[in-house]
Amino acid sequence: QGHLAWTPSQQSFILSSSFYGSFVTIFLSSAVIDQFSPSKILSVGLIVSALLTIIAPFLTDLSYEVFVGSRMIIGMAESFIIPAVNILATRWFPTSEKTTLAALYTSGLQFAAGYSSLASAQICRSTALQGWPSIFYIFGSVSLLFVVVWCIFVNDRPSANRWTTVNEKNYLEEHIGAPKKKPSLRTSPWHALATSMPVHSIMLCSFAFGFSTSTMQAYLPSYLREQLAMPVDKIGLYTLTPFFAQVAGKTICGPLTDYVARKGYTTLTRATKIAQSLGSFGASAALMAFAYFPTCTNPGSALPILLTYGFVYAGGVCGFFTSLLTIAPKYTGTLSALCQLFSMLACIASSSLVTVLTSMETPYKWPIVFGTASVLQACGGAHYLFFGSTDKQYWSDGEPHK
Repeated sequence: QGHLAWTPSQQSFILSSSFYGSFVTIFLSSAVIDQFSPSKILSVGLIVSALLTIIAPFLTDLSYEVFVGSRMIIGMAESFIIPAVNILATRWFPTSEKTTLAALYTSGLQFAAGYSSLASAQICRSTALQGWPSIFYIFGSVSLLFVVVWCIFVNDRPSANRWTTVNEKNYLEEHIGAPKKKPSLRTSPWHALATSMPVHSIMLCSFAFGFSTSTMQAYLPSYLREQLAMPVDKIGLYTLTPFFAQVAGKTICGPLTDYVARKGYTTLTRATKIAQSLGSFGASAALMAFAYFPTCTNPGSALPILLTYGFVYAGGVCGFFTSLLTIAPKYTGTLSALCQLFSMLACIASSSLVTVLTSMETPYKWPIVFGTASVLQACGGAHYLFFGSTDKQYWSDGEPHK
């Protein structure tokens, strides 16, 4: 009943347009992100994203192309945000708390994905809020409000923060290994970084998890509607399930991984490999089951599979994401940008696969999509099991040769 007559292929391109925008600037962010203030970079990125979100309904009335262009600009701004957050993580938390930290702040992704889907459905049905345009007005305004709070309370380092006590500053300065000097672009060990097997593990896992995440976030509602013929109210419930299960999994897995390493029961590298194996191989099995078991005659079987998938998926954050924060603190921004590049490539691959299969009208579209995600998860888990590490690498201080 809407007035925007966009085809399914156009809708798929809208969902992936921000990924294409991020792809344009990700190379720039990987080269310069470590040179500037991460807190200010994040503020600017969020402001651009929020303003374009607020005016999105007006842009849709102008033309489809204008709206897609705005989504690409949002993607360009967002390519700087996650690396900036990860740089702040290395500057504010000691290594013994990195896994718990990663589990804590990445849970925001699950809360955002879960609550935004639920809130959007309610806003869309609301006559008082006048339907879907209010989604963009509300979400954009909340982002701008967050920027105000962020600018008041956050600094690049604990030593410059007025809300941190002297004892806290002294403790963090003593226990955090983040370098105080900016890395030099000219002397950065690019060859050593590019040939590092732990870095390859991080990038491969990032691609696998990015493919699974984008598939679930963008296409799970479509799958539930097309394949299982679920009503709208159940689609909302089932869509929320894996995201909240991920939060529960991170709450347990993150502190547990740090605890066993801190107590000396095992090394942090071995603990993260166990967590990564749970995340990769467990998610692979759940995705394969999700591809073949649920049908329109027994749609309820999808719920326990989604719960299992969400819970074990959290292991990846306690695995490769912890490595991202520990193997080279001086180059966390660069590694984060490269990691995001692979994640964006995975998002583009996921949306392109769905678009191609939709245009071909193949009856096996969803088994192919979820089966591909399952295989990628297994490959990423196997590589990290053999080559992953949380140890600080020999090139992490700028030395290009071993």
